[in-house]
Amino acid sequence: MALKSTLKTRVSTKPLVSYPEDVTSEKSDHYVRFDVNVPSASEVKFGSTKAYATEPQGGAAQFSTTSVPRAPTKKVDQSIVLYMPANLEVSHKANYGEPEIGLIAASALGALKGFGGAGFNIGSILEKGKAEINNAGLGMLEGIGVSGVKAAVQIQQGKITNNRTEMAFESVDRRSFSFTFKMLPKSSSEAAAIEEIVNTFRFHSMPEFAGGDGTGRTMIVPSTFNITYRPNIHLHHIGECALESVNVKYGGERPQFFVDHQPVETEMTLQFKELDLVTKEKIAEGF
Repeated sequence: MALKSTLKTRVSTKPLVSYPEDVTSEKSDHYVRFDVNVPSASEVKFGSTKAYATEPQGGAAQFSTTSVPRAPTKKVDQSIVLYMPANLEVSHKANYGEPEIGLIAASALGALKGFGGAGFNIGSILEKGKAEINNAGLGMLEGIGVSGVKAAVQIQQGKITNNRTEMAFESVDRRSFSFTFKMLPKSSSEAAAIEEIVNTFRFHSMPEFAGGDGTGRTMIVPSTFNITYRPNIHLHHIGECALESVNVKYGGERPQFFVDHQPVETEMTLQFKELDLVTKEKIAEGF
């Protein structure tokens, strides 16, 4: 049976779909909440159309690094709540390169620094960079097929010219977040909730064809997610994310099923990436 036809009959109307069923009770007061933002242009519905809020999705004004306004979205009324994983991680990565700084460039920088005093002496700069100019000429000869000229000169002189490198900041990677949930239902209702949770993440991680019939060439982008730790007093916040991958494994050491054919164990791994870059301003806001 096609997935589209089964989803409509298995989507509940509860405001929260959770695993375990008592995850939000006093017994388990720490959990992760996932809210889904669907593109306003989306036409393929997951279950009832009443599951979508009518107003556009939007939160409190925060510092943002995005330069292009994104297409509007609408928030799904139903949220997914899962138990808090054993380990939560956050990492930041700043990228640095090591560009070569030639002697001419270094001399020019020094001349510019002292421009108000001694003046900008192009002759002095070229004199200091004579070896670099010679190397450039030898490199041009090799470029037109005269191979080995530069190496031969260096061997004869017993010297080589090696430009120094300097550390230079280049960019910031977007943060990624990975969550793995192992779900073992204790009742038929919990098994149905697990199935709905898995199908919800799978459904919203994928794009759709405009028109909803799969015959066009234009695609509507996948949904995005807001992830919240509850309660979050000392942990980092997570910005709006794209769901890059959903990996689902059924069964433990071997496939096992209940009498109603529900799997006795489901393991789901979700890989998210933030849409926004994290900078000092965002960290100051708690991200």
